[in-house]
Amino acid sequence: MRSLDELHLSPSVLDARFWPLSSSRLFSVKSFFLALSQSSGSPQDFPSKFVWNSQVPFKVKSFVWLVAHKKVNTNDMLQVRRPYKALSPDICILCMKHGESTDHLFLHCSLTIGLWYKLFQLAKMDWVPPRSISDMMSIKFKGFGTSKRGIVLWQAASIALIRVVWWERNARIFQDKARNSEFLWDSIVFLASLWAFCSKAFKGNPLNVIQLDWIAVCTP
Repeated sequence: MRSLDELHLSPSVLDARFWPLSSSRLFSVKSFFLALSQSSGSPQDFPSKFVWNSQVPFKVKSFVWLVAHKKVNTNDMLQVRRPYKALSPDICILCMKHGESTDHLFLHCSLTIGLWYKLFQLAKMDWVPPRSISDMMSIKFKGFGTSKRGIVLWQAASIALIRVVWWERNARIFQDKARNSEFLWDSIVFLASLWAFCSKAFKGNPLNVIQLDWIAVCTP
């Protein structure tokens, strides 16, 4: 709208169509994206390094990308997209107290937040839950140190937590199976350790050693 305010129309000049954001005067998505990203008041940057630089399978990165954009089929989204498929829009299947949304399910649910606290306690860090799961991904926590291994394992552990919570949510809805927080934590530890084991940063480190002590394997 600010750009439109600067335009001055003249009835004596013939109309012509061109795109001023590109040297070719032709529209391109790239030039439009750059203009939006450089404008003042643009939305918060997507946590691209957390998602795409993580050493996890690509399908998991794609899932976390959906979580960050709040595009996963939580009950609040199903109410908008397909209301007849939302089983209990006002109930989170994990805590049975609050409505299910992306931020609640992956961050503020009592079961999920307990897992996050356990991860931060392991890293010996005090933690206050941020407003959204996207903010959680954007904050640069130094959970396991600033070494390459520390960064890789912290990202893997955080993403494993998000993935395991989603698995548990689906298991309770579609299979009527519920696991306790201890089982979920063990699943997170195994999954994060497996992804780290497959990365170049942990080359030569046995999987059982990585699982045993995250802090020790990340210490230079």
